[in-house]
Amino acid sequence: MNKRAFCFGAVLAAAVLAWGTVSAFGQYREYYFFGRVVDTDTKPVAGVEILLRDVATSRGYTIKTNDRGEFKFAGLPHGIYTVTFKKEGFAVKEDEWRFPNPQDTMQKVEIPDVTLVSQELVDKAARLKIDEARIQEAVEKIRNKDYDGAITLLRDFLEKNPDEVNALYFLGLSYARKKMFAEAVETLGRVAEKTPDFPPVFFELGLCYEQLDEPEKAIAAYQRNQELDPTNADSAYNSGLILFRLGRVPEAQKAFEDALALKPDDPEILEMVSRCYINGGDFVKAVEYLEKAKAKTTDPDKIKFIDDLIHTLKEKIKGGC
Repeated sequence: MNKRAFCFGAVLAAAVLAWGTVSAFGQYREYYFFGRVVDTDTKPVAGVEILLRDVATSRGYTIKTNDRGEFKFAGLPHGIYTVTFKKEGFAVKEDEWRFPNPQDTMQKVEIPDVTLVSQELVDKAARLKIDEARIQEAVEKIRNKDYDGAITLLRDFLEKNPDEVNALYFLGLSYARKKMFAEAVETLGRVAEKTPDFPPVFFELGLCYEQLDEPEKAIAAYQRNQELDPTNADSAYNSGLILFRLGRVPEAQKAFEDALALKPDDPEILEMVSRCYINGGDFVKAVEYLEKAKAKTTDPDKIKFIDDLIHTLKEKIKGGC
């Protein structure tokens, strides 16, 4: 009897152990993770080492992606996992997968595509960040009117990056502010070639060509700026001034009127429109625009000048001129 009781106890103990083993085994087969590793062009990346580590137990699991960039972890317990993706030539990527809820049956979980960035791209981004900081430093020098400092910094930078258009643009700007107009035109011209749809470079070229006494090139630059940026009244106004000086008054008046449409209360533009009417002999219209200019002017000397001009024109009108 005792022997049978002993055997029965052993069988019972064995059954309990078996149940415990099955239960424990069931805990470890709750999740089936699968997914794919790709590069920044969405091409699969083979041979990526993936290390999965359970935060609570520090238990680790390692696998590599196949030729199609695919991976799978079958039969993992619930938990929070840190995940590390490693492959030579790529930046290490870390992630966290949170699956804390126990499951009675195995759950399939598709992990969204994991993108690895090549080390070359990472290095390039780092260089761009450094380059951006250097150019920003040059911009600050320009703001502080330290044009020599900006020129030195940008020349140094362009020795290693000769085609960097931002650096070229700010170098051209620095030359222009230093009144080195020939150098400015050469540098800004390179920017215009590389970025033909960048409006500010054509405005700056217009200013430089004016200083170099090349009016036709200045007009062309301002017109290109207006084509790209129709809201820039200054380009139209500057074109008008050049055309007026060249005696091309009808063209000048059209340019001033274009500028006035954008800045209807600008006293300088109003005055130049009036001068075009004076040139054409329409003194009544000229007085009308001069009155508007006077109303928007705050400089006492300028107001007196306009008053005198209005008085002279009114005398001409009375005299039948």
